[in-house]
Amino acid sequence: MSYTRQAQLLPTIESGKTYSADEFAFQIRNLQRTSEGTLASVRGPCRYTTFAWPSRVYSVFHALLDQGMRDVLMVRSGSTMYTQTGWGTNAFTSVHTNLTETASYKYPDQFCEVGGRIVWTNGVDNPLVYDGYITQTTSALVPLGYDRVPHGPTVLGPTVGNDNALQRATNNSGYAHPGDIGTISSDISAIQNGNSEPNDNAIGQMLEGSWNYAVQYEDVFGNLSKISPQTNVRVRQEQTRTKYQTFDPTAAPPITWADLAGNAVTYDDLQRQFWVDNLSIGPTGTVARRLLRTTDTLHGSNSLRLLSRIPDNETTCFPDETADGLLGAVAQDYLTVPTFKIMCPYGGGLAVANTTANPGIVHFSDPGYPGSFRPDRYIFPDPNGAEVTGISTFNGVLLAFTVHNVYAITESAPGSYVSTPITNGIGCVAPSSICSTAWGEMVWLGRDGFYAYDGKAVTYISEPIERFLRGLEMGKTSRSVAVYNPLKREYVCAITAPGSNAPNAIFCYDGAGWREQQHNRVYHHMCVTRDYRQYVLAAAQTGGESNTLMVLDHEVRDDPTTITEFKYTSRWLKVDGSGLTRFNAAVLYVGFLESSSAQVTVNCYRNGRWDEVIANGTLTLDADDRTVDLSNLLIGTDKALSSRLYWRRFDMHLRSVDSFAFELVCQPADGEYLNIAAFAFDGVVASERGARIMKG
Repeated sequence: MSYTRQAQLLPTIESGKTYSADEFAFQIRNLQRTSEGTLASVRGPCRYTTFAWPSRVYSVFHALLDQGMRDVLMVRSGSTMYTQTGWGTNAFTSVHTNLTETASYKYPDQFCEVGGRIVWTNGVDNPLVYDGYITQTTSALVPLGYDRVPHGPTVLGPTVGNDNALQRATNNSGYAHPGDIGTISSDISAIQNGNSEPNDNAIGQMLEGSWNYAVQYEDVFGNLSKISPQTNVRVRQEQTRTKYQTFDPTAAPPITWADLAGNAVTYDDLQRQFWVDNLSIGPTGTVARRLLRTTDTLHGSNSLRLLSRIPDNETTCFPDETADGLLGAVAQDYLTVPTFKIMCPYGGGLAVANTTANPGIVHFSDPGYPGSFRPDRYIFPDPNGAEVTGISTFNGVLLAFTVHNVYAITESAPGSYVSTPITNGIGCVAPSSICSTAWGEMVWLGRDGFYAYDGKAVTYISEPIERFLRGLEMGKTSRSVAVYNPLKREYVCAITAPGSNAPNAIFCYDGAGWREQQHNRVYHHMCVTRDYRQYVLAAAQTGGESNTLMVLDHEVRDDPTTITEFKYTSRWLKVDGSGLTRFNAAVLYVGFLESSSAQVTVNCYRNGRWDEVIANGTLTLDADDRTVDLSNLLIGTDKALSSRLYWRRFDMHLRSVDSFAFELVCQPADGEYLNIAAFAFDGVVASERGARIMKG
């Protein structure tokens, strides 16, 4: 690891004074700060499991569902999603197959926990959701919401017919059955015997009417689909009358009127029912269909309302005799769930961005229903529609990133969103690099380095590692992945080192400085377990070990570490604040804690030049060979042995220098470690020659 502190550029030193191990550190590789203030070798990483992954491990995610009672670890290897079975580290079960596997992906997989459910997307396949319980024939994961629209139902109603005897009832053919559907006229005309047409002799009537039907899917989580196309059914106008007309040419007069008597009908006799058939069967995960209907559109609203919730995914027909006044609430339409690359929890629901159709859009789901997106709940954060490269919530505000800018999205009214720019020219290139920290900042990777946001201002924080970041290929940084390590209290980000094609260098930031890890591995994804272990798990890959799931900062003896070098490099050191005094430096003392008998190479440099080693030598460390019988220790009474501090001397013999730096390099054998505690110097005196100043 490399660790860089944001201290003064040229720390001053003096003879006989002791300095802490990281007081003027410039670069430290594969070392980490301990609680005692020393710099110790990084342990691990080690394999989490020996399970034989069939292909590259692309992603890993851990969650505690059911209010923390259900432990779920999900891993995608190749085209298959797995979950860990119980607590057996080698027991993994396939829960979904046929995912798209490609080495040319732009962004890593994304997982998100919303309302006790895990949502997954890779930006290519339909997003999936898992709650730990869903069981289907071939998969335990189901699509998030619906990506298809139901087809409209078939509706049967009465057709036009005549009752020649009574000259009434025109809706008595086809599917003609009594019901409560129909609009009764409020107009009652007087009876005019003999001199008027029969249609004028009506006392009330059922008016001509038209109704529309549609279907909407409902999944196991309550998400609703887009409403199907509407199907129409109509009835013709009917009338009631108290008399009927007879014609007898031999009679005088030939036309007479007679009472209907027992043949009279009431308004209710004219109303009908409809038969709804061919109800659309939903895809996997559908548990119900909602049958929707309008009121009479010729005399009322054309809004679809809930007619009935059919609690299965099998029924294909439904007899409808429900009166317009008994229909339910107006139905809400939703979008087909788009394929998206980026997501995060927001407002109790899910915010998704960078869809296949609109890379610059952000959609918002209903609270509690991460697969239900209303057509009017969206925003383009960038006024030019630039691609959204990341979204995340911070202090209750949704931040949307593009490559060049950061925007704060707020809800001005329910379903109405406003985008306010926070930066101009500073954006994010890797959506999975965005992470909130315990010290109150959000950190991410931009085009030229790392940035932090504290809710007030955006700050560039990677000055100490600019030399490394200058060589980054921005086209490869979009795959960078990061987590916040709660045990080390660090932001941990894997980025692609110059000359590489995938993230293989890990940089750690603790709010004050940086350190680096080089494990000779590629990291495709990372997560932190949310249980008491708080492991940092990584989907890793090496040349001879293509498919692994690793635990960072841990190791076991039967799984040797792949770390090949521990390295400490100091800053350029001087003897005065201005750096104008030339001086001699005779001796370097390094304080170690007993750890192993490793060999450490010392290299010394002078006058700001890293290309020439002025002094070189080797230090041999001491191993702690004491033994303790832990079985006989009493808690609160006995004490275990702590490592002893000892010093090693290296003669530098540097003369008349403006500044100098030193380097400790260890290439450990298996089981060898470093633990650097302190530094001291001797023979640091001003040179009689004075400072070397250029003329001109």
